[in-house]
Amino acid sequence: MKKVIFSIIAVALFAACNNSSENQTPSLENIKGTAVFGDSVKNNQVIELASIQTEMKGESKKDLKIKGVVKEVCQNKGCWLTMTLDNGDEMRVTFKNYKIFVPKDLGGKEVVLDGFAYTDTTSIEKLRHYAKDAGKTEAEIAAITSPKEQIAFEAKGVVVMN
Repeated sequence: MKKVIFSIIAVALFAACNNSSENQTPSLENIKGTAVFGDSVKNNQVIELASIQTEMKGESKKDLKIKGVVKEVCQNKGCWLTMTLDNGDEMRVTFKNYKIFVPKDLGGKEVVLDGFAYTDTTSIEKLRHYAKDAGKTEAEIAAITSPKEQIAFEAKGVVVMN
């Protein structure tokens, strides 16, 4: 009888531990925001932008969903945006197959991106092109004299959170 009671208690404790909220599977529903551009983004395994370098673990390409604040948007078409990493570096976000265009006034808003992060070296010519798209002055554009290695992100979906 004692063995039966002990077994029942053990099973009940095991079930209670496995039903805790920290062990539940994240929601696979779409993230709700004020706007969606491109594909919808599922609400699972979203990391904060501050964790992207740690999450990549030296890999050259990694599928991720990230949440962070937009710093700057292409003022020509809305065809790219930048976000600031914890170390102060910028991460340029481009859009899969050049099919997504975001509002030019997205700067300062929080977004969730679904896509992949990778390490990229951007040429002087492309950096100058981005600077022109961002509305920089001729002097600022001319001051770009070396390529830049940085983390970049190609998004297939963007959800604006605020």
